[in-house]
Amino acid sequence: MIVKSIKYIIIVIAILVGKFVAAQSTEAYSVLDTNAIMIGDQTKLEIGLKIPRGSNFVWPQIGDTLTKHLEVTHKSKIDTSFSDSQMILNQRLTITSFDSGYFEVPSYTFRYGSDTSLKFSNSSPPIYLQVNTPVVDTTKAIKPIVLPYSEPYTFMEILPWGLGGIALIALIIVLFWFLAKRKNNQPIFAPKPKPLRPADIVALEKLDELRLAKVWQQGKIKDYHSQLTDIMREYLSRRFNFNAIEMTSDEIKDELISQLDNKEALSKINSVFELSDLVKFAKSQPTPLENDLSITHCVDFVQETKLVKTEDEPLNNQKGGADV
Repeated sequence: MIVKSIKYIIIVIAILVGKFVAAQSTEAYSVLDTNAIMIGDQTKLEIGLKIPRGSNFVWPQIGDTLTKHLEVTHKSKIDTSFSDSQMILNQRLTITSFDSGYFEVPSYTFRYGSDTSLKFSNSSPPIYLQVNTPVVDTTKAIKPIVLPYSEPYTFMEILPWGLGGIALIALIIVLFWFLAKRKNNQPIFAPKPKPLRPADIVALEKLDELRLAKVWQQGKIKDYHSQLTDIMREYLSRRFNFNAIEMTSDEIKDELISQLDNKEALSKINSVFELSDLVKFAKSQPTPLENDLSITHCVDFVQETKLVKTEDEPLNNQKGGADV
């Protein structure tokens, strides 16, 4: 019986000693960055708990307010650190007040334990915060509220608007260009023009086509001589760089005299234009020999006056005329 009583006494003593040791190794605390603020200002409140390593705990739930006079604007996560055999837990709160006075920051109770029973608890001490109001000199006149100062725009603030404006102007220009092309039935991207073929090659091909067409043989004398002189006017325009297409036969003759020293070639081309004028304006009827001789004179004139390709000047460097 005595032995049994001694066992109970030892168990009770062990429990009391455990509670005492646990109480000695734990601490709940609350700390303010400052104990006094102006109304509407903010300060930091840190609440924390020191408990043995490996302990379980329950953290107090804190809402948007601490009391009816103290509001919470921000809450950090619960931070954990270790020192020797202790685990240190803390949380930082940003608080403010819009009432003046001397307010109590409430005490917070933390429950903890080595198992799920959480049979221990510890509370942080209450602390106080003084909220002051600005001192107003009532002897002076009340002035209107000062409006916020306008800050000048920085380059980085203006840059997006500038780039956006340039992009908008470019888009409008492209749109007008596209609509103009579409209205005129032009391709959006025109192909690169082909280089002009030499004037003499084009003229000789057309003269050969006219010869094979046998136009004058079909009785179309006037049409034949008109086509013949048109081919030569185009050749003269490109070869000698003057507007032979819009000039009279006499004007062409005067222009060629100033540019060409080959009298035989001049005689041939002049005879072609003179005969053509007689057919078109005097209704002359040339002989078959004269018709053939006119186209022969044109071929000879082109052969004798064509540009010869040199190393310094390409053959196709001739003005005017579209390719055929």
